[in-house]
Amino acid sequence: MPGIIAKLKDRLAQKLLRDPAGFGRPIPKEALDREYRSGHWDHFFAFDELPRNLVIAGAVHHFFPLPAVLDVGCGSGRLATVFQAYPRSRYLGVDLSSEGVARARALALPGMEFLEGNYETWRPEGRFDAIIFNECIGYARDPAATLAAFAPHLTPGGLFFLSHYRFGSYRAQWRRMDRVAETKYATAVMSAQKQVWDIRILRPRA
Repeated sequence: MPGIIAKLKDRLAQKLLRDPAGFGRPIPKEALDREYRSGHWDHFFAFDELPRNLVIAGAVHHFFPLPAVLDVGCGSGRLATVFQAYPRSRYLGVDLSSEGVARARALALPGMEFLEGNYETWRPEGRFDAIIFNECIGYARDPAATLAAFAPHLTPGGLFFLSHYRFGSYRAQWRRMDRVAETKYATAVMSAQKQVWDIRILRPRA
């Protein structure tokens, strides 16, 4: 019973306090692994998901003709497959799910590296022109703190590229992230089912 009460209190705190403040909802690694094994995330390779990935890849190439790219929350490598059409100096994907990373590696994409890591604590070696959070920033305990933690790993003039589905407390999360990173450019992508993804290019605030 005490455990049930604690869970109920945590859910209420998330809904009444953390969600309105723009905090995210982390997913445990074990749950992510189960979802990848069950095929829950296979829809990332469907056509409805392609346009937003094309926008991200094209935007990175627009600003950086030969970028070093960090794909945070790379999952099973869908965005990496789109990046195959663009030149780059480096492409590193990282994801919490060992199942997702295994699937990304199984794609055998030339010049692509994939690592398992929790972006709450993992940090890369070196710097990157483009650091991408593709449908994963909403799972950070504190999206703003996550951006701030990765900002030192951007090259001078480097940018964050975010895709964030319009669901739940997404507006509050954007407001929270605005404290640490300025939106320089923004667009949106809509599917035939009226699903909407916001695509934003952010620059860390000084």
